Amino acid sequence: MTEYPTISIDRFDRENLKARAYFLSHCHKGLYHLCNPNSGCNLTLDPVIAIEIETPTQIALVDEASGEGRNGTVLYTGDFRLAKGEASRMELLHSGGRVKDIQSVYLDTTFCDPRFYQIPSREECLRGILELVRSWITRSPHHVVWLNCKAAYGYEYLFTNLSEELGVQVHVDKMDMFRNMPDILHHLTTDRNTQIHACRHPKAEEYFQWNKLPCGITSKNKTVLHTISIKPSTMWFGERTRKTNVIVRTGESSYRACFSFHSSYSENAYPNVIPIGLTVDKVMD
Repeated sequence: MTEYPTISIDRFDRENLKARAYFLSHCHKGLYHLCNPNSGCNLTLDPVIAIEIETPTQIALVDEASGEGRNGTVLYTGDFRLAKGEASRMELLHSGGRVKDIQSVYLDTTFCDPRFYQIPSREECLRGILELVRSWITRSPHHVVWLNCKAAYGYEYLFTNLSEELGVQVHVDKMDMFRNMPDILHHLTTDRNTQIHACRHPKAEEYFQWNKLPCGITSKNKTVLHTISIKPSTMWFGERTRKTNVIVRTGESSYRACFSFHSSYSENAYPNVIPIGLTVDKVMD
């Protein structure tokens, strides 16, 4: 991090090994790999401290009397797509009734690529998924949907909204990972008899070829279930040579749904206030 070079976030190799403190903003296999003794990363973390969600935390890295560490407020977003208007509703971005002064913003550039020029908003993608799920599960109690989610985290927005709109809980393998997310708990269930599933299995794709859900349920009250799969993804849509709908049918009972965790190429940030002593060009750099 330029403003605070003794801090490294989400990347713990190369020059970052010289840091004094390391922060992990989110988790997936690529980041857990850093904790694997066979990964080639010689980073030893001691101590490791977990910070509760929604907990403002102040960490003093140097003696304040030294005058160091005063390079302004830095916002690091991690794997996060901020929709228009959401910042105004985030309490932690405000102080004293006004928006905090932020010196720098670090954001994910996964899709800073012309191929992903315009990714539909999460709201637009949700509407497409919601329409498909509703049209399927209302056919009968034996029509079910499997949300084939690649990652364990990040789909809470989808689960919550589907549950609220349809009045159906989403089946997951375990509730443990959601214990610190009280707002979502009542939208989830470990009961396999629900009509919306997000259960996972190491060989989930293999299971679905035989129209089986990862949790193994194939019938309800001795009636065979009719199952479709919906795979939320972004990369697949970016590789299309022409614009498509947010929902694309890819097989007899399988669909792809556009759903992005990252901003698209066209979602540029423009300054509406130029700090004293700076120019528009300097701010844009």
